[in-house]
Amino acid sequence: MLYVGCAVWAYDGWAGTFYPHALPKEARLSAYAKRLTAVEVNSTFYAVPPLAAVQRWAAETPATFRFCPKFPRAITHTAHLHDVRAQTATFLGVMRALGERLAPLMLQLPPSFSPNKRRVLSDYLGSLPSDLAITVEVRHKDWFTPENSAYLADLLAEYGAARIAFDSRPIYASSAPEALLGQEKKPAVPLYAEATQPFVLVRYIGSPIPEENTPYLNFWSATITAWLAEGRHVYFFAHCPREENSPALARDLYARVRAQAGLPPLLWDAVEQPPTTDLSQLTLF
Repeated sequence: MLYVGCAVWAYDGWAGTFYPHALPKEARLSAYAKRLTAVEVNSTFYAVPPLAAVQRWAAETPATFRFCPKFPRAITHTAHLHDVRAQTATFLGVMRALGERLAPLMLQLPPSFSPNKRRVLSDYLGSLPSDLAITVEVRHKDWFTPENSAYLADLLAEYGAARIAFDSRPIYASSAPEALLGQEKKPAVPLYAEATQPFVLVRYIGSPIPEENTPYLNFWSATITAWLAEGRHVYFFAHCPREENSPALARDLYARVRAQAGLPPLLWDAVEQPPTTDLSQLTLF
C-alpha cells in the first residue's frame, strides 16, 4: 500500500481549496480522510492528546486511514531519551487507541543528538514494545557519514525500526522566497533513501513553485513503485513552506505512482478530478 498525506489536517489556509469554505473545524479530519489516506501527526510532538480525542480520531476516519504520530519533544528534545519510561508508556498507551489505524511512529531526534549518544538510542529502542513499528529521523550531520550510517542501519535492524527518508533537497534548490523559511526550519542533510523494513516513511519538503518539484517527484514515484513491488508499505508525507500546496504535492505523487503501479484512485479523485500530471519524464528515473 501507498499512503499519502500531510503533517496536519486542520490548516486554516486550506479552506476553499482542500476544504469547503464553511466546513467546521471539527469536521476537518473526516473531510481530510476522504481526500488523503494518512497523516503525519505533528501535534503529538508538542503534547500527548487526551485519550478521548484519539478515540474520536479513530471514529472519524475509515479503517483504511493511517496515523503516524511523532514522539513528544519532552521525550526526544528535552530529555534526549533519558529516564522517560513513564512518559513513553503514557504516549504509547494513548496512541494504541488508534487500533489498526496506528501506523509507524516517528522518533525525530534533535540536531544535537549525535552518534556519541548511540548507546542511549540503542537502550531506548530496546525498551519499546516489539509489536509497534518505529521510524527514526536523525539530523546531526555526523549520522550521515558512511561509518555512522552503517552503524545506524545495523542498530535499527536489530530492533526492527526504519530510518526516515528525509528529503529537503527541493527547498534548498528552490528560487521561491518562501523556501528561505523552509531552510530555517529544515536541515540540509544528505538524502538517505534505503528500504530496510516492510515499511518505509518519506518526509518530502517541497518547493513552493509546483514545477520545481517535478524531478524530485519523478524520482520518488519510481523509487516508491519499486518498493511497492517488493511488498513494502510506503508512507509519503508532503510538506511545503507554502502550506496551501502540501495536499496537492501528496496527490501529485500518488498520481505518478498510480500511473506506474496500477494503484486505485484516491477517494479525492472520485469527487474531484485531479489536474493533469505530466508523466512523460517518468521513464528517465
